[in-house]
Amino acid sequence: MIASVTRGDLIDLTYEGHIAVSDADGKLLYSQGDPTRLTFARSSTKPFQAATAILSGAVDAYGIDEEEIALMCGSHTGTPQHLHVLTRLMDKASLTEDLLQCGAHAPFDRAARKALSSPPSALHNNCSAKHAGMLMSAKYMKEDLSTYTDLHHPHQQRITHLLSELCDAPLDLFRYGIDGCGVPVHALPLHMFATAFARLSRPDSLRPDLRDALLRVAAAMRTFPVMVSGNGFICTMLMEHFSDRLVAKGGANAFYAVSLPKQGWGLVIKVESGTASLLPGILLYALKDLGVIEDHEMDPFRSMMQEEIKNHRGDVVGRTRYHIDLQVKR
Repeated sequence: MIASVTRGDLIDLTYEGHIAVSDADGKLLYSQGDPTRLTFARSSTKPFQAATAILSGAVDAYGIDEEEIALMCGSHTGTPQHLHVLTRLMDKASLTEDLLQCGAHAPFDRAARKALSSPPSALHNNCSAKHAGMLMSAKYMKEDLSTYTDLHHPHQQRITHLLSELCDAPLDLFRYGIDGCGVPVHALPLHMFATAFARLSRPDSLRPDLRDALLRVAAAMRTFPVMVSGNGFICTMLMEHFSDRLVAKGGANAFYAVSLPKQGWGLVIKVESGTASLLPGILLYALKDLGVIEDHEMDPFRSMMQEEIKNHRGDVVGRTRYHIDLQVKR
């Protein structure tokens, strides 16, 4: 059990989950639950998809700047600021909105959603900058743009092969699905994704071009954290408060990944129920358990952690408790 919710003196809800912490050599250091659990990383792989675009040569060929790289790594919240950077990125590569195959949804940002005077477009999709990066790469490589979301498209194959390299995962170990935005999504054992995130900030042992691409991605995310999600959202807040200590990227259905540059570790979390509201508390207590942060540094995140359950009158009627017990692996 990774978390529980009480109501009165009764444990009302329980949640199972898994945590894996690996180093850049692929060694599993700490875990809770099953670190081999086969898991879709969902949008947490966006930093590596952005690195693939850098490796293709497209990012430099089209003059994509650091803020735009950060947006490519992100699940943006559809604010005017995000759309401005996205439009700038697409204009540099002469990409038009009709090329995006991510679909449309309303902005995650409440004010941006309320301000909409017409139906949302593909630009508002939180994955639109990732798709722009894929299109840009395919265009630069003179590949078909109409099939860029297909698993067998050359650019999707480049992404898969890069994940194979970063995760130390043979290609026959991968399982595939289709993500919410229509592109292939990859499943691997949890601890392998932890290795990839360790290498995001500690890529010393990797080939030079990949090392440089990952360092550019990590630097962009830490320099422009608001591009990675948005104001008041967990990824952005983590990198605003702990910019020298971590790089963070969440994925749908309660997957979360953090790169810890000082330690050279990657930490990944999966909650079985997909209850994403538990992730801030699980992550922060795990970071505290690992000595990355201290207790008082969790204070800005307390409302997200929902440690007190209140009713509509404001009475405290229950509590969320986080059961973090990372075991050392030898």
